[in-house]
Amino acid sequence: MFCALFLPSIIFVRSPTPDEVCELTPLMDESFEMSPLTSSYNYSVGEMLKTFKFYVLYIIVMTMSLALLAGTELYKELARETILDDHFLNVIGAVLAIANAFGRLLWGVIMDKIGAKWALFAAFLIITPSLVTLYWTRYFPWPYLINVCVVSFSSGIFTGIAPALVELFGHRDISLKYSLCLSGELFGCALFYILSVGSVKFYSDLVFLVLLAIPCGLSCISSLIFI
Repeated sequence: MFCALFLPSIIFVRSPTPDEVCELTPLMDESFEMSPLTSSYNYSVGEMLKTFKFYVLYIIVMTMSLALLAGTELYKELARETILDDHFLNVIGAVLAIANAFGRLLWGVIMDKIGAKWALFAAFLIITPSLVTLYWTRYFPWPYLINVCVVSFSSGIFTGIAPALVELFGHRDISLKYSLCLSGELFGCALFYILSVGSVKFYSDLVFLVLLAIPCGLSCISSLIFI
């Protein structure tokens, strides 16, 4: 599905014509101001792939997709036997979508202010315990609503991947860098559904949530140490 959505867009990618470069360069010289958080060296894609930080960020993208799916896909399954009001579950779905949209805006502002390292650390510090506590709050409708919204809000940090790439590796070929990094989402989605199938056949919902929280906790630590 992701390949079907993203690969056709490649046909629209092209280098600017000389006329476009001449037209845009004066505007960039006058209005563009380099952020103090931006890397002073513009890595090429090949150079980026040789760095350890890229693979740390790649794994972080994988775990972000786990948190995002947990916040948007898992809430009904977890509460299917404890919250019998279907209308309330639909309300949760609407509210968590708003929480995620607001999170995307706010985490972008936070990342601009404090940088990728601390923004990623803060987001995963919130996500990790929130995933586990979903198991207990599902017995109480309103606490469960708040808990799910916290997970969904925090997973809005996903939009910070592009600024993080610029901060770590510079603006050069940023579209290609972003596409390569975002491919980690495919593996994250696959891992989520493998774990969810296992939760049906082999282990409890609590174990499932712990298995989701462990990589998020590792990403929290990794973002602080390696980013």
